[in-house]
Amino acid sequence: MVGSNRSFGYDAAATFANFIATPSIWDAFAVRSVIPTIPVTQVATNDHVLVSLLSHLIYSATGSRSEVLYRFLPALAAGGTVALSTAALSRRFGLLAGICAGLYIATDPLFVDNSRDLRGYSLAALGSVAGTLIVTGTWSRWRLVAYAVVMGLAMAAQLFVGVVLLCHLAWLVSVRSWPRLRQLAPAWIAAALIGLSANAHIQVMEYTQRGLPPPVFYPNYPRDLILFIIGAPVLLPVGLWASIAVVAAAVLLLWLGLKPAFLYPRFFIFLVPASAFLMAAAIKRWWVVAPVVLLGVVVAAVSQAPGYTQDPLALPQAAATVERIHASGQRACVIHSDEQVLSAYTSDFTVVTRPEQLADCDAVVVVSWGVDLALRDEAAREFPRLTTLPAYYPTVVLER
Repeated sequence: MVGSNRSFGYDAAATFANFIATPSIWDAFAVRSVIPTIPVTQVATNDHVLVSLLSHLIYSATGSRSEVLYRFLPALAAGGTVALSTAALSRRFGLLAGICAGLYIATDPLFVDNSRDLRGYSLAALGSVAGTLIVTGTWSRWRLVAYAVVMGLAMAAQLFVGVVLLCHLAWLVSVRSWPRLRQLAPAWIAAALIGLSANAHIQVMEYTQRGLPPPVFYPNYPRDLILFIIGAPVLLPVGLWASIAVVAAAVLLLWLGLKPAFLYPRFFIFLVPASAFLMAAAIKRWWVVAPVVLLGVVVAAVSQAPGYTQDPLALPQAAATVERIHASGQRACVIHSDEQVLSAYTSDFTVVTRPEQLADCDAVVVVSWGVDLALRDEAAREFPRLTTLPAYYPTVVLER
């Protein structure tokens, strides 16, 4: 929670404006366009349904726009993931291995970065860890009900958790536990139905209404995924090899088959606790690995700390500038697509989609990289006076 009052990031701001700070709670399911100039198909993939729904309940009850408030739930889920993983791995591999593994998760840059904003990744990771502990423990009717609910909600937080469900099936198949596989089937199906139903409208809309950009091939994706998540290999039981095969198949299907335009290592964030399992197993076998892990933890924490309080975008400052211009009777403009993030903080602006519309503006505020670059450059020529608002990606205010 250090620096949790900083500006929302790009995706978080789009989520807040389109699915949370809205009049209807149904907007959490991306059922309509909230911002007239932004089709819902353009932003629907930014909707992590579970976190949007819970956050909308908070917004409806409080009306608050505090970044701190909406970052608390993802941060709490991240802490829960670390605590649950540490406890489970300490019991299995010993206290030293468990603590090292927990510290690894807590300082892994991919995990930390995506658990400190209004996103569903940490909830997905927590559900994946909890569901795995349930399914690998002693079964009862209520434990299987809990498994279905936990895994279903994890998929509602991030659809890619469906890969974890397949890993659980692969584990049972690998040990040839057919009676247990039949016993798990109703809970597995229920979990899939919960998760898929939460995301069904978004996925159907994106594919039938062509909301997604054309497929894109990322040649370095497997390398990036390994660098971000998996780390060094260790000896594994057969069931875990089967799970790795499922993950590999899912990655290959996405990378070489479907080629989605948006494919990032963070989609597989639930593999960070899985990597901690490998790390704990390695430390139990070779204790000399522990100092290396602890050194890595220190380096990771120190290297990330300077960015804990830095605004990813200068959205609050940009909003204050827009409102000042509006209050003075002038017209502040933003270039199309920036409205989906700036709307998380203000709506006192006009959206520009064509060069000729710049004539009606007194100032142009550019808050992100996701705008029409040719139109941005034309605005810079027509509005030569430039003011920069500091952030990791600074806002530029252009005036005549």
